[in-house]
Amino acid sequence: MSSKVSKLTQDVTDHRKKLSTTAEENEERTNAENDAELRRLIHTKLLSGSLNPELDMKPAQRRKALEGRLLELAGEVKLGKGEKSVKTAERNKAAQKVRLGMLSKQKERDGKQLEEAKNLGNYHPTIKKLFEPASQRNTRKREKGLTMGVGKFKRGVLKLSKEDISSIQGQASARPMRGKGRPSGRRK
Repeated sequence: MSSKVSKLTQDVTDHRKKLSTTAEENEERTNAENDAELRRLIHTKLLSGSLNPELDMKPAQRRKALEGRLLELAGEVKLGKGEKSVKTAERNKAAQKVRLGMLSKQKERDGKQLEEAKNLGNYHPTIKKLFEPASQRNTRKREKGLTMGVGKFKRGVLKLSKEDISSIQGQASARPMRGKGRPSGRRK
């Protein structure tokens, strides 16, 4: 202990600050846990249409909602996306002509939604991804041919450049560095 009064009061205030910061950290941690639990409950219990008898859902709709909830609980799909994934899986079992008809109808609905958003003034070019058709959102350009990560495969032959070979062997580069190894002065 110190004989100075200022040091005694400083020690007490430091100790109180440490206690208050740990208490605040514990409170923040419990708040975060409670938020996560609330979100999980909302998506699994409160918003579940399959559990609410007052909605007067048809048995097929109730079954799809229940299957979607099970997929969400199993962790196969994100929360709130289970019923949609069940519907798309069921839609993929339909005949091709039926699927094409449903896709064309979906494009028509997306077009109407975009037109309505433009008329209402809700559309802005920065949020155009929200109004793109669902079929265009997740499509990636397909690379044709075999890809092995190294070289180019054409007409049944894998062509490797010097850089590809040196990268496989672990060397930095097969190209000589400029400025090194050349005689100084002019070329003749």
